[in-house]
Amino acid sequence: MTTILGIDPGTNITGFGVIKLSKNADISYVHHGIIKTGLKNRYTTKLSMINQATTDIIQKYKPDHVAIESVFFSVNAGTAIKLGQARGAAICACGREALDIFEYSPRRVKMIVTTNGAADKEQLQKKVKSILNIRRKLEIDASDALGVAICHGMTLISDPDSLKLI
Repeated sequence: MTTILGIDPGTNITGFGVIKLSKNADISYVHHGIIKTGLKNRYTTKLSMINQATTDIIQKYKPDHVAIESVFFSVNAGTAIKLGQARGAAICACGREALDIFEYSPRRVKMIVTTNGAADKEQLQKKVKSILNIRRKLEIDASDALGVAICHGMTLISDPDSLKLI
């Protein structure tokens, strides 16, 4: 069994999801959630919260791999920089634990999980819930994180030579 932690970084809400990939290529759901940093907190406090929460998740679920969404190109450079810093806070927590970290673009996640690289967040969420047999409420940020984890699991199964560590 391979445990995969998927992360969808954000400065106000970071989604995470944990799945297991069996030797016979079955993907199963373990846990998901969101890290809310609070709209009124200082930016440095938010980054610290993301880092600490990611560390806690790693210690609890002991993933073998981490899959994280790459930064998309935004029309607002300031937003892209802040997103990159939130991503860095999560990556640092993973690096401290010496985990293998893989990144996937939002388009690749959508293509692998839904077969449509232009799928919207709701389409991805619906497919994630179907693949993992989740019936309860699933926040968009958590479904994005689970989508990244599923994408990594499917890539491990179908095209392991294409994997790129960061």
